[in-house]
Order: sequence, then C-alpha cells, then structure tokens
Amino acid sequence: MRASMAFAVLLGAGGQAQAAAWTRPKGDTEVIVSLHRQDSTHGFDLGGEAIDIVDYRKTELQAFAEYGLSDRLTVRAQGSVRQLRTRNARDTEPGHLELAARYRIKSGDTWVLSSESAVRLPGGDGDPGAAQRGSPDAEYDARFLLGKSGKLAGRPVFLDLQAGIRRREGDAPDERRLDVTLGGRPTRRLMLLAQAFDVSSSGAGQGAFEAYRYRNLQLTAVYDLPAGWSVQAGAMGTASGRNALRERGAVLAVWRRF
Repeated sequence: MRASMAFAVLLGAGGQAQAAAWTRPKGDTEVIVSLHRQDSTHGFDLGGEAIDIVDYRKTELQAFAEYGLSDRLTVRAQGSVRQLRTRNARDTEPGHLELAARYRIKSGDTWVLSSESAVRLPGGDGDPGAAQRGSPDAEYDARFLLGKSGKLAGRPVFLDLQAGIRRREGDAPDERRLDVTLGGRPTRRLMLLAQAFDVSSSGAGQGAFEAYRYRNLQLTAVYDLPAGWSVQAGAMGTASGRNALRERGAVLAVWRRF
C-alpha cells in the first residue's frame, strides 16, 4: 500500500491538528478548515476523580495548510480563532499561530520515520484555569513520528505513533506528548480514524499552573469527494485526567488537496 493513504492531516483533540509521519510529495498541498466544539461540565481533581466545575465551553475555527517543499521535507502553518465561554464570561480571541517543518529521516515500502519541529506563537490571553485551555506564551514542540502501513482483511490500514516534548515559556510547565492514530479504509472513499492524545506536564508551573495530565480520545470519519475535496466529522472526549477538564465535543472539517 502506498503511504499516500496516510498523507492526510489528522485532526487532533482539543483543536490541535497533528500531521502524520509521512511527508508530502514535492509541490503537493493540502488545506483544511475545521470547526471544533468542546464542552466541559466536570473536571478531574488531583486524584483523577470527576468533580463539578463552572461550565466551560470552547468553539474554535481552525485553518491548516501543509506543503511539500521536497519529497522529504514538509512545512505547515496553522492558525485559529476561538470563543471561550463560562457561566459569567465570554471572550473571543486568536489562538496560537503554529509554524512547523517535518523531515523524513528514513523509510521503507510500508514504514517511515520522521522528525518534526514547531514553534507556536501566542495569540490571545488564554486561561490557565485548566490544562487544555492553553497559555498566552510561546511554545516549542519537537517530536519523532513513526508510521506503519499494511492491510487488514484486504483493506488498507495504518498506525501512526508520535512522541515529543513541548517547551513552554512563561508560567506554564513543559509537556510530554504521546499521540497514537489507527486508521483504515473500509471502502475506497471512506477513512476511519481512532486516535488517542496523551499529555502530561513536567511537574508544576508557576502561578495558577499545577501539575496535570489528561488523555483525549477521538473517533472520526473522512469521506473523499471528487476534485480533491473531503469532509470529516466525529466526536472526542477526555477519558482520564488529573487537574484537567473532562471535555466532550465534536469536530467538522473540510479538506482540499492540490
């Protein structure tokens, strides 16, 4: 199976888009516009037990573009506008602007190993009241990505593993990140994605930032349309956590490949 089955960007939980380990062919472009909605009526305390919190809601409109500078080097940019709401307040602000480059280190017929570096420039003020709400300072992400493709019952499948560190300026602690994606195509036009996103802080930060961890799960379906268009829809939720929100939400997206 050609790795192009997994070239597509994988939309991550919490409004973050995560690229697959495969790089794009030289001159190939993909643009994705997505709408994310997350609600949280409960959170996780220090012991990981669910607790009642002030209701929190985030709606985010995100734009993502990825381009193959060469067959081995892919660059991307991502930006967003988000609305944060609680019972007593509402705020609309830009999210982080992320610029990244992914380099294919080595590959075989059915696997690929890549590295990626990204800088996330601050947007709005953020809200340090819980881990997933982000911070108003710059962040720097470095990770390794391993992709493996194959077939299951005669249909294409792939596994994408990503592990890295996110360095964060200001009061927020650094983060350890592990992303796992299992994808497959039951039909030629339909791709199903099951994803897990595990985030844990490197200790506590300053100010309002305590040590935290959370694991988000997401299930989505991507349907290919003619002329390089695709649509995506699915649901996400926080499976476990500590000092974090327990989020529930959905994502809708439109993809365009050139």
